[in-house]
Amino acid sequence: MLNQQLPLADYVVVVFYLLAILAAGFWFARLTKTGRDFFVGGNRIPWWAAGISLYMTTFSAWMFTGAASFVYNTGWFGFLYMAVKPIGFGIGFWLAAVKWRRARLTSPVEYVEDRYNHPTRLLLSVVLVLSMMYWPGHHLASVSKIGAPALFPNTPWAVDALILFFGAFVLVYTVAGGIWAVSITDVLQFLILLSVCIVVIITILASGDVGTPMQFLASVPPVEFEHSIRGNTVYTHWYLIGIIASGVFGNVVGDKAQRFFIVRDEQAARKTGWLAIALFFTSPILFGLPPLAGKLLWPEISQLAAMTGTTKPDESIFIAVVMRYMPAGVVGLFLAAMIAASMSALDSVWNTVSAIVSVDLYKGHLRPQATDREVLWVGRFTVVGLTVAAVVMALFIVHSDLGIFTISNIVLGLIAIPVTVPLLMGVISKRPATWSAIPSILSGIAIAAVTRFDLNWSLGPQYLAVILVCLLPLVGSGWFGRLYHQQKLQGTAAVVAMGALLWLLFAFVSAPTMEIGVSRNGADSLWLLLALAGVVLCNGLFLPLFARDVVAPQERVARFFEKLQTPVDIASELGEETGEAAPNAIIGWAAAGMGVVPLILLLVSGGQNAMIYILLSAILMAIAGLFLKTATGR
Repeated sequence: MLNQQLPLADYVVVVFYLLAILAAGFWFARLTKTGRDFFVGGNRIPWWAAGISLYMTTFSAWMFTGAASFVYNTGWFGFLYMAVKPIGFGIGFWLAAVKWRRARLTSPVEYVEDRYNHPTRLLLSVVLVLSMMYWPGHHLASVSKIGAPALFPNTPWAVDALILFFGAFVLVYTVAGGIWAVSITDVLQFLILLSVCIVVIITILASGDVGTPMQFLASVPPVEFEHSIRGNTVYTHWYLIGIIASGVFGNVVGDKAQRFFIVRDEQAARKTGWLAIALFFTSPILFGLPPLAGKLLWPEISQLAAMTGTTKPDESIFIAVVMRYMPAGVVGLFLAAMIAASMSALDSVWNTVSAIVSVDLYKGHLRPQATDREVLWVGRFTVVGLTVAAVVMALFIVHSDLGIFTISNIVLGLIAIPVTVPLLMGVISKRPATWSAIPSILSGIAIAAVTRFDLNWSLGPQYLAVILVCLLPLVGSGWFGRLYHQQKLQGTAAVVAMGALLWLLFAFVSAPTMEIGVSRNGADSLWLLLALAGVVLCNGLFLPLFARDVVAPQERVARFFEKLQTPVDIASELGEETGEAAPNAIIGWAAAGMGVVPLILLLVSGGQNAMIYILLSAILMAIAGLFLKTATGR
């Protein structure tokens, strides 16, 4: 039976851990003297720290709430969702990692000025900031949603109170430590979560509650490729395809791209990506199996006593499993690491958005003569404003009927994909004209809104449609420009033909016989016609600018791609010092300290659950030894 109230030891561990994270933020503040230190760590972040941090930016408590709920509700389909994510990331990483490092950036949209133009940089900055303002609220909602029923069971106001507390907590150490604090604390959170999840899985299988490993796997119902969550959103195999396609773009731009250009050179950027891919492949096992076990243990999770009072009890399935099997103190350690991991994902977004606001909007548009110190303080003040926005967004999410998983996927389709497509294409291809990103973004947002709210398409087909519409202006702008330059009527006719073909395509795929996850025929939609007319008009208005690039190619674009072909010269660009040994020692001693905690808890417990405490301590001590050995070079 699941205990409703945690032992005092768990609360002590949570408080101690959060204070340690806060101290880490202030310790790394001494490395943050300029805007470049705050945003890219002086390009001295070790590749392994950047790789783990890259993985953790996609992680957070959402993995234990929204994603765990998805696995609980859909079974093996949710497991497959976790398994296919590395495919899209791997493609995007292969295309862009080296180029991101050679771009020599401070902000993930800083390059847009050279690759596209100033108006595009301004639009991308504003839209990206608006789209990324959702994710901190998403992380706050996730961590509060999983922490409240465990720390304060049957307390209706606990979720709202934790949102306010965690928002203020992250604000303090993000403003102090910058990207160094973000990256290194990411590593600590990952190591603890990894250790606890391994122990949880071993304990579940050893308990016999779900049978032998083969019996456990056989007990889970066979995979099905159509699921409806809360009657609002349908997930089919097209959703998995859409996740792969959107991952090509979304997992290697924005705050994710930042992890590639905070390291020393191209080789480090490649290692960063390969490590992240390897970690992605562990997700289904580490974070998919416990919710599957929970489905067998509690087919109706709403019956769990500790979950009463929550609006969506299935989003608490992971912590329910942990609380059932882990002894006093270990639950607190898991909660603390998960809370800190979520806050790390949150402050990662804040660090990126503050870079965009201070570097791209403030220095790039409002005050070009701003000093580096001034940029640093603008970035810090931006984080304060983002905190308020995140708290408001988190309160909206937790009180919505849709659920964390569904809301995050809707935001991804509506805003995130239209922004990420031109961001990636601008780095990997010379085809997009300098003005093509603006019609790409506007067209993508229009089609995303229509397919979601009028045609009622499910998320997979919606993602694919938005990607297609965003790619057409980018890839076709050179061809449209050449036709328009030769004869204006030809260029205009080509854009109109593009709109007509899109209408035929949408009408065809939404026919009832196609059955790909759509619920209304596009041929009958007035809003689809209006949106496609807007796409044609938007691209048509930019035809003269497309043609201008054909007649007179921009020299700044040529210089930008020349820079992408130029390897990083570490000696001249960074100097001789690397500073990579210190983080190894810090993480090693921190892991060793955490490895002592289970032994202390074992003594306090009087020897109960000895194997769990000893196993967790052994894993953490082994990790500590590895890091300390690399720090000393022995």
